[in-house]
Amino acid sequence: MRHSALYRGDLVHTRRDHLARRKFTYPVFMASIDLAELPALDRELRLFSHGRPNLYALHDGDYEGGAAGLVAAHAAALTAHQIALPATTRLVTNLRIAGYVFNPVSFFLGYDAAGALTSVIAEVNNTYGGRFRYVLGPAQRIASHDRRIGFRCERELFVSPFLHGPRTYELWFDAPLDGEALAITMHVDTPEGERIFVAHLAGSRRTLSDRALLAAAVRYPLMTAQVIGLIHLEALRLRLLGVPYRRPGPDHRPLPE
Repeated sequence: MRHSALYRGDLVHTRRDHLARRKFTYPVFMASIDLAELPALDRELRLFSHGRPNLYALHDGDYEGGAAGLVAAHAAALTAHQIALPATTRLVTNLRIAGYVFNPVSFFLGYDAAGALTSVIAEVNNTYGGRFRYVLGPAQRIASHDRRIGFRCERELFVSPFLHGPRTYELWFDAPLDGEALAITMHVDTPEGERIFVAHLAGSRRTLSDRALLAAAVRYPLMTAQVIGLIHLEALRLRLLGVPYRRPGPDHRPLPE
């Protein structure tokens, strides 16, 4: 049985602070890669390669510390934060499509032997070349809600040129191991508890196969290029609304309000 999959669905962004109230939705798919299956996926699939050019590909170097191998980089990050290593890991990410990828955020989901989600590494990239890994374990865990598992952390990376000041992230995962559906929600809150931005990803599972990859190529042509295009289109709309625009400094730290 192959555990790696594609999740096809929608991504919703909602901004609701005093500067702008915006909401947009677009169809997406993301891969959920069982890191232990990478050699077999590279060997068995015609449309996917690991570390080599193909219609779809995953390159270790696209992730923090990945030059040493994704499994080793993931284990090193957890160990540095004194978080127990998981029994299995799923990497939820955008694949390279025809050699190009931009990942606003990728998630390394760590599960224990019973299949419970115990740790998350959320690797965030901004459009200015900055990257930061949020390593989430028991210390960041917040109360579960229904089937969802939550983590809370302070924002450490400049992401949007339109959203500044101290902010807190709440990340909620309805992500059963190899489940038929996946949902991830990110809340962005002010220190006063005002919720000013919400991103919600939800998708249904397809086993990763050449047939599923071909269907995704037809349904979502050049999707990662579309993602970066939509980011810039929404930035243009916010500028036209008069929302102040500021670029990051060389350290890519969040800017004060």
